[in-house]
Parts: sequence; structure tokens; C-alpha cells
Amino acid sequence: MIKLIFNIALKFISYKIKGRLGFVRKTFYLAAIGLTLSVLSLMLLNSVENGYKYNLKTRLLELESDIEIVSDNHTNSSLYLELIQSMSEKGVKRFCTSVSNPSIIKYLNYSEGVKIVSYQTNDCDLFVKKGNVILGEKLKDKLKVKIDDKVLFVNPFVLVESLGLNKKSTSLNVQSFAESGTPDDRYLVVMHPEDFLSIYSQNSKYSTINTKIYLNDSSEQDLIKAYFDRYQLDSYTFNQKYENTYNSLDQVFETISIILYFFMALAIINITSSIWLIVESKRNQIKFLLLAGLRKNQISLVFIIVSLIMIVSSFVIAFILLELLVFIQNNYEIISISSNVYIISKLEGIIDYSYLAYLFLSFISLGVFFSSIASLKSIYKTDFHV
Repeated sequence: MIKLIFNIALKFISYKIKGRLGFVRKTFYLAAIGLTLSVLSLMLLNSVENGYKYNLKTRLLELESDIEIVSDNHTNSSLYLELIQSMSEKGVKRFCTSVSNPSIIKYLNYSEGVKIVSYQTNDCDLFVKKGNVILGEKLKDKLKVKIDDKVLFVNPFVLVESLGLNKKSTSLNVQSFAESGTPDDRYLVVMHPEDFLSIYSQNSKYSTINTKIYLNDSSEQDLIKAYFDRYQLDSYTFNQKYENTYNSLDQVFETISIILYFFMALAIINITSSIWLIVESKRNQIKFLLLAGLRKNQISLVFIIVSLIMIVSSFVIAFILLELLVFIQNNYEIISISSNVYIISKLEGIIDYSYLAYLFLSFISLGVFFSSIASLKSIYKTDFHV
């Protein structure tokens, strides 16, 4: 009996019909096409979200550490490493200790407030020669400075404490420019430790010491942070620093998803609402099926199966198109974005199959629910005079 019901449902989908029922079937197909496009859009959105967040985190981890310890005293960084080694299973990839201070940079008629950073260990990203500095890319644009130009640095605290009388400055060459794609590019200056000490004293009360620790396993950062808190160390994890960023991204993608969910629901309702029109248009055929021995609930099952076939087909077609589009984008980068705006330039998709399974089961359930209501209510309320 199930095979017979299924064959009747397939016959309805594949058989060409003219007249009023033909128009109903066309609206049925249009609703299915709308569902396919809506599902595909939602799947693509989720894949792009996963890819963007993954690439963004990868890029930021190149610039930022898993854990950053901030202090105003010159505590030996090896003590931090000993604490981490006692807690971490995978250990430390590398660490970088730096000293930073605010300063004023001058070039010709331009002056700008900057942050001078002096790296104290060899594992840091940038290396600068003595007598030279590295400037952030956007700072270079502000000052209109070029490589090998001379720039002046003034200690603002000495200037204030002397009531503006001590205008001593230090002249250094521009070695190169650094571009990280972050706001640091607007005010970053990297300086050799000896040049740094020529401007600021060894134990300047205005200096900030940063120890950035890069773990082999980033998932351990929260565990190590909790361990540092027991020693009252002022530490921050990567997840803490960028939590708001990820929350904002989630809100943007969720807002777009809500709109797509609305279109998907509308398409499913259009498919199921066509059931009423189909029942009204097929009164004679339904009467014949009743005479042939089918019960009303079995006839209702025919229309439920029709709806499910269209919904499942929409998902399958959308999934195949998704795989194709993600493959093309990931391998050929048809669409690219500006790293100046989005930090990363590569836009790729990462398919979350567990999300697709959840989406598939959810809309199958909705399809069964709505089509059951439509078909049962139409058939049981209609008198076919058998």
C-alpha cells in the first residue's frame, strides 16, 4: 500500500497536466524553487560565516598572542613560562616580551602621538637595527615619511615635568614600515632597546611591560588564565580581547539568517497551501481513489509525500550547489574582499555538516506538520459523496 501511495505521489509530480490543476502545479514548483534558493542562501551564509571567522581568528592569532600579561615592573618572563609549563600539556610555541611608552614623533611640520615598542626577546615579530625605527603603515601615510628619512622623538613626560623647557629629542632613521591591518598601524613605532633607553630610563614609571605567550594549543588559554589569576597577574586571553568582535559578527549573520528563515518558511507555507488547491482540483480523482478502497488518511498521505519530496529535493539541490560554489570560491577566489576593511583578504567557505543536518531535520519536521494539517483538514472536511 505504501508503494502504491508513493507511486501516486510521484505521478502527480511528473505527470503533465493542463488547466486549473496545471496552474496549481506551477505555483507548487515555483514555491519549491523559492525554497531551494532560500536554503542555498542560508547554507552559503553559514559557510561564509564559518570561513570568515576561522580566517579572522587565524589572522589575529598571527598578530596577537593566546595570552598577554601586562605589568609595570620588570618581572623575569621565565617565571611566567615556568608557571605555564606546569599547567600546559602542549607547552609554549614562543613568547615575546616588550616594553612600551607613549611618545611624540616629529617629521618636518608634522607631529603625532605614538606608542613606542621595544622588543626585549628574539622571538618577537619585528627586528629593528640600532639607530633605526619601524613605523606603522598608516602612521607613514599621516607623516608622509619615506624610508631612510630622519624622524625625531620627544619624551612627553620630560616635556611636561620641565614645563616645556626640556625639548630634548632623539633622531632616528626610518628602516621600514609594518602593516598588520589593525588600528595599531596608526600609531605603532618599533625601536631598538638601546635607542629606547636613550629616551626613557631603565625603570621608567611610565613604561608598560607586555609578555605575549603563544601556545601550541590555543584551547588551553582559559585554563592558564585561571591559573594566572591565582597569582594575581594582570593577564588577558585572546578570547577575552576579541569576544565583542565575535559577538558583533554573530549578530550581523544572525540578522541576515532571520530574513532568510522567513523566506524559507514562506516557501514551505506556499507548498503546503497548494495542497488545499490540489484537493479542490482533484475531487473526482480523490472520489475514484476512495471507491478503489483507499481511506481518507491514506489519500492524505499522498499529498504529505508530495510535499516532502519537493522539500527534500530542494535541500538536495541546494546542497549540491553549495558544495560546487564553495569549491569554486575556495580554489579560484572568484570573490575577494579588502584587507584594509575586513583585516583578511581571502573569503572562503567552511561547510558545517552538523548545522546542515539540523537544518534539514527542522524543515522536514515543519513540512510534515504543515502539509499534514493542510491535507487532513481539506480531505476530511470535503464531502466527496462516495
